Amino acid sequence: MVLAPIERLPVELLQPIFIAAGHSIALIEASTYIAARLSSEYIYHSACNYYLTDVRGTRAELSAVQTYIFASKWMTWSFFKSWIVRRYDSAGCLCGRTPKEGCFDAQWPPNFEDTSQMLFSRSHLPQISVVKGRLPKKLLSGPWNRDKIEFLRFLLWITATTVDWMDPETAQVAIDGRKQAMLDRNLEAVELFNHNRRLGRPADLEMVLFVVMHAGCDRSIVYDTLLAANMWYGRKTARCSAELHKWCKCRIANGDPKGRWLQKKLWESCILDHQGNAETHEHIGQHLDPTTEAYEGGPEDMFTTHKLHWNEVNPHRGWLMARSTGQDCQTINHNIRWPDVIRSPGYRMYRGNVCARRLHCWVEHNGASRTIELWLAPPASRSMPAEILRHRTQSK
Repeated sequence: MVLAPIERLPVELLQPIFIAAGHSIALIEASTYIAARLSSEYIYHSACNYYLTDVRGTRAELSAVQTYIFASKWMTWSFFKSWIVRRYDSAGCLCGRTPKEGCFDAQWPPNFEDTSQMLFSRSHLPQISVVKGRLPKKLLSGPWNRDKIEFLRFLLWITATTVDWMDPETAQVAIDGRKQAMLDRNLEAVELFNHNRRLGRPADLEMVLFVVMHAGCDRSIVYDTLLAANMWYGRKTARCSAELHKWCKCRIANGDPKGRWLQKKLWESCILDHQGNAETHEHIGQHLDPTTEAYEGGPEDMFTTHKLHWNEVNPHRGWLMARSTGQDCQTINHNIRWPDVIRSPGYRMYRGNVCARRLHCWVEHNGASRTIELWLAPPASRSMPAEILRHRTQSK
């Protein structure tokens, strides 16, 4: 096969051409020979710096390139971590800014083992939050090892990557990957699917039935799936499952404590029998309690729960600035709760207001009505320092 003139160029010239062409992915896709010549750590890091830290072109174009990058064989969890450290170590935070440049809540070093422990806010976003590509199929299917779970958790927590549900093959991979995580009894992988709508439909009674009947009834996974189902659908008395109650009664008759444990969890979740009745009305209205009907099941029947930060209500605190119009200015900082935190699906860092909210109110003073202007500032991503939490008043 005769090579094109550009394919005959040495690597020393191909690399600057690729970079000067705006890191053109089309150049790589046009020739497998050029792609092989450009396969180096230098080009990988350069492409990530270019496409994963800033907005380039239209959203569709950027999303396509980011999808291509994360689907590449060289994009492994080990490489991605090394790129993160190399890119942001000098700044000391994933926001890419130093304290002098405006970083007020440095997140460093990154918690790669559990990224959900890293807290950001709309006023302090990680630079790679601009990533809006599609999650690669390699992260949606088993076997579920540690690297795959940590990589997927990082992308879900820090970026806006999603599953391409319009592609039937990718959609089926995600559905099968969720079931495989349950069959493998991998609690951390199941938690990612149960508590992230980007990974599929919310947990429901059918999924609980699958875990019990086909996935060994792992108590940790059953409990988390019930917990997620209650959160998304609410605890309605119309939810019935004769199969689950029949399974429980059979296990109880055989002296298996797991049968009584599951029966209690179903009552607490208001999942009733085929007639829509629980054995006693006192069970209606309870909440899932990990301590009820607890027992020691040994290494093959352990019960574990994790404190998850997905979709949790986070009582951020901010500060209040008040100014009396027409009078001497007065600024007051108070430790008050941010009122716009709600329990809703999504990434916490993107919820809430990004700028101070202006409020208007009036007070009576010496028989006259005075207008007071208030600004409720957005919260920081962590608890405020003690000196800010203290009540302070400045008069001008």
